[in-house]
Amino acid sequence: MADQKRKIETIRSIKNLKLSNTLIASLDDAGQAEAIAEAVNSLQNLTEQWN
Repeated sequence: MADQKRKIETIRSIKNLKLSNTLIASLDDAGQAEAIAEAVNSLQNLTEQWN
């Protein structure tokens, strides 16, 4: 159940980021998805530091 909750929260946060359709489509590829997730997390951390 916790995995499902985390999945829903992750999807919601991705939608809130308003990523381009290209990045969203790339999330279907496991290799690219990991790199995109890491990049998004890094950008979110930078944004939090600036605010």
